[in-house]
Order: sequence, then structure tokens, then C-alpha cells
Amino acid sequence: MRSVAVAAAFVLLQGLASARAQSYEPPRTADGHPDLHGVWGTGFFTGLERPDGVKDLVVSSESAKKLAAEALGHVPQVVDPDANFIQHFQLAVVKGEARTSLLVIPADGKLPLTDAAKKTAKAVAEQTEYSFDNPEERDSWERCLIGGGQAPTRPQHGFVPMQIVQTRDAIVMMTEDVGGLRVIHMTGAPPPDALRSLEGYSAGRWEGDTLVVETTHLRPDDPFRWTVDAIVMVGPNSRVIERFTRVSDTELVEQFTVEDPGLYTTPWLAEFSMTRTDKPAYEYACHESNYALTNILVAARLGRQPRAAAAKGEVKR
Repeated sequence: MRSVAVAAAFVLLQGLASARAQSYEPPRTADGHPDLHGVWGTGFFTGLERPDGVKDLVVSSESAKKLAAEALGHVPQVVDPDANFIQHFQLAVVKGEARTSLLVIPADGKLPLTDAAKKTAKAVAEQTEYSFDNPEERDSWERCLIGGGQAPTRPQHGFVPMQIVQTRDAIVMMTEDVGGLRVIHMTGAPPPDALRSLEGYSAGRWEGDTLVVETTHLRPDDPFRWTVDAIVMVGPNSRVIERFTRVSDTELVEQFTVEDPGLYTTPWLAEFSMTRTDKPAYEYACHESNYALTNILVAARLGRQPRAAAAKGEVKR
């Protein structure tokens, strides 16, 4: 009964989003669909999950300022600008509402992970913390393989531009991030199931003025989609659903979820808004001068030497 109620709320929310968008008449391409061309990005620190102790999804402007000030107080005095580009201390705003989480459903703002998903998350987290013997043990972001442009597209701490190029047969989303190129196929059939990639296969269609993108054919060795505060788990049986709706000249709303009963106990839905900018997007050449992975492996091995020597009794006390 609970799953039926959640699913009904899920459908209702999608319908409300479409109804709100109908009051805005977007510019259109030659084939009559909303024109999504341009560079879009986000500028907020709101996480995927709602913080403990925060009950409401939507808060007043006064509460939004208070939460932003509290978050700023947790930022270290010294940060690495190459790795921690925290720029915006404000809540996400979706259609004029200040949000405390991207998750809308479930109502508690927490991902409904299954026990199996929690076990996998713990194992991968431990591997990330303790495994430094081989580069293949590090996550795909550190290895310059993939980043925030994967489905579902996710916001980050700072403004990360995403350029959309739209044609009749394909829509290209190029995020200024690791492996940021996504091709959304508007025509044609998906490849055989055996052909899988880190990006997966994205198939798009129009439902009224909303672009619906379903991504499948994901690899089993890339289970995490990192967000500001939490992870979205995916697997080889997952289906990622994204819905892009332009609600004003400068606001593009994305709703996303992952359908996979092996990972989630109930349907869930997250959403956020991207803002259009006149700034350009640039190539993100992650592999060029990427010393991070080498330094991570070397530093870990150097750190083990004193412990290894102590274990052998070679350290003088």
C-alpha cells in the first residue's frame, strides 16, 4: 500500500510540474519543440538528501539565509581551490521555492536504499578509503573517466556550465567536467545489451514540452553517481529517467530518478533548476597534467612505510 501511495504522489508531482510549465511559452526550434540551446548551470549548496533536523522541503527566504550561514560556518578556513571550488552559499531555488534538498519524494528527503545497496555502498566506501595498490581501485572521477555529466546530470558545489546543442535527431549535453559529453538519441533503437559504457545509452522523447531521457546499458563496475552530499547508486539493471522542462527564459528544471528495485525500496524523485548564462563552456581536459591520481597512490604507499617498518621492529624508539 505504501509503495502505491508513493507512486501516485510521484505521478502527481510530475503532472504538477508540467502544468506549471504550460503557463510559459518557450522559444521553439524549427521542428516545434522547446529550444534548449545554450549554456546552463547551477549555483547552490543544497544536497541531494535533506539534512538531519530539517523537516521541511520548502523554507522561507529568512530560513534559507539562516541555513546558508550555518553551512558556511562548517567550511574549513583553508581549502584546496583545485579540488574544493565551493562558491555559492545559498539554497537551491526551484520555480521560486527555496529547497532544503533535491529529493522531493520520499517526504523525509532520504534515499530509500535497500540493504543490498547499503552493503555495496559500504564496500565501495571502504575501497575508496583504503585501496591504493592499483589505479583501477580508485573511483572513475579520480581517473578522469567520468563526472557530473553522467545520467542523471547532477549539480556540484560551484557553477559548472553545461552546453546544450539540439537537433532533430540528437541532443548533445556537454558538461564542463570529467568526461562531460552525453549524446541523447532522439531516433533509432538502443544497441545490444552486451554493449555497455560508463555513459550508458540515453534515449530521448518529447512529452508535450518536456524532454524525457531514459538511460540504460550502464556498466556494473561504476555504481556511484557522486553529488554534493550523497551518492546516487546505479547498476546494470538500472533505468535512469530525467525530465527537462524549460519554465522561463532563464530556468530549466530537471527531475530525475533511478528505477531499480534491487537498489531502492520505493520510488523516489529529485529535482533542481539550472540557470541560463551568457558565459561560454570550455573543454575540460582532465587527463592533461593530471597528477592527482599519481600523487594519491604515491602518498598512500609512502604513508605505509613507517607502519610497515614499525611492524617489523625496525623503527628506533
